[in-house]
Amino acid sequence: MAKATRRKRPDSETVAEAERQIAEYSRTVKFTVTEYSFEFIVQKLTTDRYYVPSYQRELVWTPKKQSKFIESVFMGLPIPFVFFWQDKDGRMEIVDGSQRLRTIRDFMADKVTLRGLETLPIVNGFRFSDLPMSRQLKFVETPIRVIILDNSTDAVTRTEMFARINTGGTIANDAEIRRGSLPGPFMELIIELANDPTFIELTPISQPLINKREREELVTRFFAYLDGFDPTLNDGAGDIPTYKEEPRRFYFSFVKDMNDQVATELELEANSPTIDRMKTTFGDALNFIEKVSPYGFTKSETGNQVPRVRFESIAVGTALALRADPTVADRVEDITPLLNSTDFSAATKSDAANVKSKLLNRIRLTRNWLLNQ
Repeated sequence: MAKATRRKRPDSETVAEAERQIAEYSRTVKFTVTEYSFEFIVQKLTTDRYYVPSYQRELVWTPKKQSKFIESVFMGLPIPFVFFWQDKDGRMEIVDGSQRLRTIRDFMADKVTLRGLETLPIVNGFRFSDLPMSRQLKFVETPIRVIILDNSTDAVTRTEMFARINTGGTIANDAEIRRGSLPGPFMELIIELANDPTFIELTPISQPLINKREREELVTRFFAYLDGFDPTLNDGAGDIPTYKEEPRRFYFSFVKDMNDQVATELELEANSPTIDRMKTTFGDALNFIEKVSPYGFTKSETGNQVPRVRFESIAVGTALALRADPTVADRVEDITPLLNSTDFSAATKSDAANVKSKLLNRIRLTRNWLLNQ
């Protein structure tokens, strides 16, 4: 029998830092709990006092899933909490539960015909108005528990909560959430560059990933890591000091801050120096990679996927090298030796991809290789 390995307990400093981070985060989530009837909530939805944020609007349950939910209500099963957040106008944003609430609203409006039910098959084909009046009244008076987040809860925390607690079965990914909840001039730049013809050619990905805005995710990561990288730290090795291994919060905060920065610049001038700089940086990196990498960001001529870790290493590492030494663009003609190396293969494995040390390692690897050519 193999001998069990003794687990190394965290030291006191690590325990203290863990407690500090837990306490700091828990203070950002304040809420109250209440209970509303279906009828009350539907009335608020109808008058747009309660609303679905844009990043959730395209997420719609199938008719069968809607029917299953209504069946669960008939059966008296517990309904999961709904999360609201009150915006500055006093309206309630549905952070989680929009599909349940829309199903209730549509069923009460006779827009849902029950189908595919197995526990209560007798009601297949029913609409709300087909139910006896007593059952209709019981349905509209059904209570649902609601958690209302304090309006001081920031957008980063709300969208992170949505991603963590979503109970709808269909969930927006991070790129969709950022696009919907962070409109602004920098987000417009991300969308524009994600549709750049050269970028599209270098990132041949599947249609489902395109639909999930994977290219927007890649562009966001490119700028977040590049702008956050300080080459003077760690004795010249470089670091991203704002990255704390919380990628969702890191990207969200970055986009929000850049939106604000660019908006301020546009208020003062017709053009934004930041936007101009980023377009040039992105274009220079793409032109270089198109020249030196036979398959762009993929592994082969027929490749149809771009692993994020691979993209980050090549794209961010290239941009950092060009920033440190612009002559790299003229000196280096092929990066195949790097891409075929065991070091690159090890650095771009997807396991523990968000660990800061691994992120820095894969970015530095490409940067250093290019600078040493």
